[in-house]
Amino acid sequence: TTMRTRSAPLLIALLLGCLLGARAQATVSFSPISAFPNRYARNVCSLIASQAAADGACQLDSYYGTTRGRVSMAFGETDCVVTLTGCVPGVCYSFRDATSTIERDDVPRPGTTGAPAASLFKDVSAVEGASSSSFTNDGFSFKASSSTVKIAYSVHSCADYYSYRGSVGVQECRGSFAAITEVGAGMPNSLSC
Repeated sequence: TTMRTRSAPLLIALLLGCLLGARAQATVSFSPISAFPNRYARNVCSLIASQAAADGACQLDSYYGTTRGRVSMAFGETDCVVTLTGCVPGVCYSFRDATSTIERDDVPRPGTTGAPAASLFKDVSAVEGASSSSFTNDGFSFKASSSTVKIAYSVHSCADYYSYRGSVGVQECRGSFAAITEVGAGMPNSLSC
């Protein structure tokens, strides 16, 4: 009986330890992104005005970086605004959408009033400092009317983007990718205003 009385408190302590330990583990926060990418996640706004001394005037950069003339972005950037500085009034500037060349399924996209179906962008517009702008599958162009131009944009979620590209083998939703070209003016590949 002595052995039983000593083992009972030990057993109770062991059970309480297990229960409290399990409870502590149950309160640890779970991040679904680490287990499986959230295809509807909203990402931070990545586009910023370039701070480069050379070729930084009226130029975009990204928090994710710019490599070989391609500015990186991520899916789900929503209600974003970037202010470009050093623009020359009267000059037509543009950037190309590098994702628009990825093959689409032949399915019409409902509810895209005026928005191009193949674009990564849900919407992009010059909201200040431009006399005109144009948003097409190929990209975005604007004619500066001020040295500062404010551009508002939203990017499709990963789920929405790939819902019209089901034939794409690897549908990577995490991380950034080379989405657009740098802003150009008067170049052979520039879009017209």
